[in-house]
Amino acid sequence: MDSRGSDIGKWWEGDDMIFIDDDTWPPSMHGTGTEDYFSLAWGYRKLSKRLYHGAFTLDKRPLDSRFFDGRFSTYRFHVEDPIVFKKKIRVTLEHGHANDAAVRYGSTAYWYQTEPHVPHPPLPAPEQRSWRD
Repeated sequence: MDSRGSDIGKWWEGDDMIFIDDDTWPPSMHGTGTEDYFSLAWGYRKLSKRLYHGAFTLDKRPLDSRFFDGRFSTYRFHVEDPIVFKKKIRVTLEHGHANDAAVRYGSTAYWYQTEPHVPHPPLPAPEQRSWRD
């Protein structure tokens, strides 16, 4: 448990939600948990490297040998199941059932678009868009 009383071993139980274009609530896509989004149901118990999804780094915490609650790296490519949007997309992952697990996520997203397009706003400086231990 963290200082707020949340069960950090259940971070993967937070739902994945994808809001497409003008979605408010509910989102167009509402999943059942982070581990299911990455096709790794029942938690992150072992490395799994597949073509479009998997976990390639699992740094297990000594606190609980049943689950991988330390650092991990997962991936999901929407090649065979693209998420089409016209104006905007927001992909979210809850931090546990009540969005209260003490975890941090980082992500990278790629998209493809046709030309010409309007200029994109500049990205923030690198130190403003990443976290470090």
